[in-house]
Amino acid sequence: MGTTYQITIINHSNKKVDAIQLKEKVDSLLTEINNIFSTYIETSELTRFNDQLTTMPINISSEFAELYQKAENISISSNESFDFTVLPLVNLWGFGAEFTISKIPNNEEIIEILNYSGIDKLEYENGILRKLTQHIQIDFSAIAKGWGVDQTALLLDELGFANYMVEIGGEVIVSGLNNFNSKWTLGLSMPENSVSELYATVNITDAAVATSGSYNNYFTLENIDYSHIIDPKTGYPIRHELVSATIVASDCATADAIATGVMVKGFDNGLRWINTLPGIECLLVKITASGEYIIGKSSGFNY
Repeated sequence: MGTTYQITIINHSNKKVDAIQLKEKVDSLLTEINNIFSTYIETSELTRFNDQLTTMPINISSEFAELYQKAENISISSNESFDFTVLPLVNLWGFGAEFTISKIPNNEEIIEILNYSGIDKLEYENGILRKLTQHIQIDFSAIAKGWGVDQTALLLDELGFANYMVEIGGEVIVSGLNNFNSKWTLGLSMPENSVSELYATVNITDAAVATSGSYNNYFTLENIDYSHIIDPKTGYPIRHELVSATIVASDCATADAIATGVMVKGFDNGLRWINTLPGIECLLVKITASGEYIIGKSSGFNY
């Protein structure tokens, strides 16, 4: 997944834990997930699907099908602010496997890609996925990391662990209680690379937290910053006051995808959307013209 992971297990029963064996199992699981969903691995199932220039039906694995359906549901709920068919746009703007950008794409290039983007250009039924236009490509980067967190948590559940925290590249799920026998406390760092300064903490149990931001992956050209988060409706990187979206949900894949959808929608529209979703809460940070950070919370954010 191109990042690191950390697992903390609280062993109240003093059950012996073979850390080396556990690491091997987790590494094996994450390797399997990479081999399905990575856009960087040429032999991954996702890459092979993307490379097939056909509108014939394609059989996909049960894991691919499960994540596809979850991503599709979130995309529909977001009115396609979360869109997992943006890979050609991501590559066009230089945020692909190898970062390369020397000039801003022209509008004609963007419109051409928009013509074969969108989840309406895909058709799924009973483990079979079909491209309605052969050039459409899928990118699960905004949900697969959260999915990896969830699958790791399921593995720990199967192994009999009840109190743990799993973190992959900043996306987190917690179960049970921490070593103080209380809810887990997670710190949220200030945007704009001030990683040592916290602007909030959340105290949760049996929940997941994911954060998306416009400040941690961007390029500057002719004194203009371009975020890696692409608005799937315009084909251009987002440019608004929202700089960070933290989502709390029951699973990390959902939190991961919704965080991206909120970043595309912006501060006010993002808050409105979250307040319509049962069991989902958010903490948003926007920056004013004077450089002041302002925090907004969904109606049920009381962690």
